[in-house]
Amino acid sequence: MQRLTTSISGFAGRHAARLDVALGLLVAVFGVLSFWLTPDSVVVDQRSFDALGAGLTLLAGSAVAMRGRWPVGALVLASAAALVPLQLGYPQSVATYAPLLVLYTVAAWRPVRVSAPAAVGVYLLVGSLLIAGPVATTVTDWVNNTFMIVAVWAVGWSVRSRRAQNARREERNRAVFEAREARARATEVDERAAIAREMQDLVTHGITALTVHTAAARRMLRSDPDTAEHLLAQAERAGHEAVTEMRRIFGVLRPSDDVAHLRPQPSLADLAALVDGARADGMDVELVNRGTPVEVDPGVALTAYRVVQEALGNVRQHAGRAVARITLDWCDGSLSLGVSDDGRGSLIWSADQPPGGHGLTSLSERVRAYGGALSAGPRAGGGFVVTARLPLDRSPS
Repeated sequence: MQRLTTSISGFAGRHAARLDVALGLLVAVFGVLSFWLTPDSVVVDQRSFDALGAGLTLLAGSAVAMRGRWPVGALVLASAAALVPLQLGYPQSVATYAPLLVLYTVAAWRPVRVSAPAAVGVYLLVGSLLIAGPVATTVTDWVNNTFMIVAVWAVGWSVRSRRAQNARREERNRAVFEAREARARATEVDERAAIAREMQDLVTHGITALTVHTAAARRMLRSDPDTAEHLLAQAERAGHEAVTEMRRIFGVLRPSDDVAHLRPQPSLADLAALVDGARADGMDVELVNRGTPVEVDPGVALTAYRVVQEALGNVRQHAGRAVARITLDWCDGSLSLGVSDDGRGSLIWSADQPPGGHGLTSLSERVRAYGGALSAGPRAGGGFVVTARLPLDRSPS
């Protein structure tokens, strides 16, 4: 059951935009159909269905379709398209409930400081319609509408809170895993260093023996050639042993899986492949180049690539359903790059431990080493943004 739930959640996350469009189409179609399904028991004079009613219904469906990309704007549009027909005397339809669908999205993907005023705004609009609308209302109408608005907002807020808790838990687990890996690497380094020190003693002893035997052979070369030849043979054997021990030291100090030196380091030319890989994983990524690209120092190019790589990794891990935008601005003497998203990264933002943790900290140090600057933080309107500026003429700080 848990595997099925995870599969459904993953499918919904990968195809959220298409599902929103499908839901918007359903709201529009059933909204139009429901105009002809008004119960005969309704005796209030109602406006006949016409082109204006159809247009407002389609507008409500469009608002539902765009709720994932622009939740607040979609809520305003859905509220107008759903409530204005009631004020004009049209019968209630499926499209009337479009604001509730969009309000859930606002509560689930925007902070309380945005979703709570949005819910209050919807309630005030509904209240004004109940007071000044063409249909007489009762206490039951007030109770029902209040319950629906509060319940929808509470469900969305609960989903957002649970998502934020899961994100923080993932971040803590990642930090614990990284700390465990760091301790394991430190232990391995200490063990390798101890082995290397022992081998260094053996190498030192072999070189010392080689030196002694060579010096003795030089002194006895004329007086006792046979002894000198024997000493030279011992010196040769000591040299071979020293070389063998040196190779063993290098083998110990080099990890067995360290093959990175066999591959060229990535550069800015590899960003397209990085973006293609992210898209293949289901991410929505856009790469924008501004200005005229120029050839840069390999270290600067590698640093820029690592910034984008780390930022995309944070989007994949923390942002959830989001659109990532990578921009490279080639200015006079500098390269400014930014990676922004409209996801949930700001939910777990902390000045002491931002999303990405040690990764962004080490990147900031690398950028400063090339005379640049890196910043990361919540994005206005939701999401997260990482920006960096790198001088094209390398000037280490």
